[in-house]
Amino acid sequence: MRFRIVCLVVAILAACSLPPDATFSIPVRAAEPDEQDSIERDYSTDLPRFAPVPSGKALDDFEVEPGFKLQLAVAEPLVTDPVAIDFDAHGNAYVVEMIGYSEDSGDMLGRIRVLKDADRDGQFDESTVFVEGLAWPTAVLCYDGGIFVGAAPDILYFKDADGDGVAEIRRTVFTGFGLDNVQGLLNSFRWGLDNRIHVATSRCGAELRRGEVAAATPDAELLTLRGRNFSFDPRTLEVEATSGASQHGLTFDPWGNAFTCHNSDHLQQIVMEDKYLSRNPYMRPPAVLASIAVEGPASDVFRISPVEPWREIRTRLRAKGIVPGVVEGGGRAAGYFTSATGVTIYTGDAWPDEFQGNLIVGDVGSNLIHRKTIEPKNDAVPLTARRATEGREFIASRDTWFRPVQFANGPDGNLYVLDMYREVIEHPASLPPIIKKHLDLTSGRDRGRIYRVVRADSTPEREKELLSRAMPGDAKDVKELVAMLAHPNGWHRTTAARLLYERNEPAAVPELVALYNSTARTSARLLAMNLLASLNHLDVQTLLSGLANPDPRIRVQSIRLAARRLSETKREGKASAEPKLLGALLNLADDPQLAVRYETACALGEINDPKRIAALANIIRKNPAELYLAAAVFSAVGHDGQRLLHALLDPLLAAPEFAPSPAG
Repeated sequence: MRFRIVCLVVAILAACSLPPDATFSIPVRAAEPDEQDSIERDYSTDLPRFAPVPSGKALDDFEVEPGFKLQLAVAEPLVTDPVAIDFDAHGNAYVVEMIGYSEDSGDMLGRIRVLKDADRDGQFDESTVFVEGLAWPTAVLCYDGGIFVGAAPDILYFKDADGDGVAEIRRTVFTGFGLDNVQGLLNSFRWGLDNRIHVATSRCGAELRRGEVAAATPDAELLTLRGRNFSFDPRTLEVEATSGASQHGLTFDPWGNAFTCHNSDHLQQIVMEDKYLSRNPYMRPPAVLASIAVEGPASDVFRISPVEPWREIRTRLRAKGIVPGVVEGGGRAAGYFTSATGVTIYTGDAWPDEFQGNLIVGDVGSNLIHRKTIEPKNDAVPLTARRATEGREFIASRDTWFRPVQFANGPDGNLYVLDMYREVIEHPASLPPIIKKHLDLTSGRDRGRIYRVVRADSTPEREKELLSRAMPGDAKDVKELVAMLAHPNGWHRTTAARLLYERNEPAAVPELVALYNSTARTSARLLAMNLLASLNHLDVQTLLSGLANPDPRIRVQSIRLAARRLSETKREGKASAEPKLLGALLNLADDPQLAVRYETACALGEINDPKRIAALANIIRKNPAELYLAAAVFSAVGHDGQRLLHALLDPLLAAPEFAPSPAG
């Protein structure tokens, strides 16, 4: 009886707070768990609905980790259904609005909106539609004065040619992405250390083709992507398959480590590169995605919002076998990760230093944002991640409409939260018809919010200073841009790298060399090194110095770049043309850092020199039980497994305890 009264009161209060055109029903009775469930039963009166919270009152429903606070940067009608964001070099935000979610792709309601904060007070006050008429847009990245947009089946490029704020140029860059799962579309465009745009292909995959030739030659440039992500050079449009198949979310730390997430596996590291998996046809590689959360893939979450009645009924029906579906969480309807999304490494400079490198991931089904710390392990290649605070989330809302689908590091050094703000965000196929017919999957398509997460002790003066600081797009010459690679804010560093790659000016080379040889922060030197490689000005001497650098993160990046150079000679069927480079690489088989030895093993597969066999044997002897290290060695050995076997059995070389050990 008490449950029925509470539901009736909730519904009455909800109806009183709705706008005049809302159509929320008031139940006359509520569900009783012991009532007879069946396909024929009418559940309409068992499904009370929760009302939306006006944007002006939304902040009252949040609990935020001590030391932080939320600020509303923009809300409807200036933005609706935001699912992706990128800031141009002047700090303007390009926002993807996926209004046609989840079943109305044919209505072409999707848009790209430009938001501007003209007075730099932390709130967007100008909003214009840059592109409209898209089906299910999901990703955006600024490049060369325009934007790349992911809108399956295409990746498009838009640009405003006449300065009126609306895109006139529209070009189909790639096509062939799948459309069969609205929660499995391509997403998360990310600028990588390698100066390529990395794309999460997600569950739908692709039969990838170049857009401009697809009509004339449908099979041209075919790249099949099933269980793989990909990257492309925005200048040449050269493509490469990469590991991952991220569902919705892809992020890199400043050292090039890649992370992703899936609905019920909230944090995975992409450990092995796709290009290394096919070198040995006899090897069965481990999963390229490693779950790295110590609490487990679908670990507990601490939601503060009420569990929706439809969710409880669906779980009950699944447990009884009345409707199909996996019964997760021990039969619980909520309280664990069911819909992880938007995984993002925080790289800003506005928060305290200890939050640098923390990982943020949302659970849209539980109306919360989770935070993790990441650290290396001494005996394993994958990193490890731990819940940052016990018993509570970084941010949680009592509002069941709060849907934090994606995040972004901003020009001001703070984190931006994209709240799609929907009554129901569940995949329509996962809703049994006897429940779905009583829900409105379009409810909320006229709403949406973007928040800024700032320090609790931030003042308006400090925030205005952060928002008004120099932007990469205002740099007058390459010297200023190169200096910005050492900026304390990650967004500035990445944007400066992108602009330097776009400009492709020879004048940048000596400045980049000077930065690499300086005492600047490691992240800046890595950016300089990769830009030199992308601009075809990375010489052997710079690589040799990187391979001998005391910082293991620089050694790892130098190995990757050396492997790229050495692989060119392998493709030509030649021995290494860089004997000094090869010698330095072979010496790293004895490096004290496991991560360096792992990367060395991967790189040794890119050369033909027979001396690599002894180095690979040396690497595997040190950590024979490490799954990914063994995979790297087996991948690198290719067709020379017999020679590796002899090297491991050589009594003059082999450690006496190696062969008798289980892993040996």
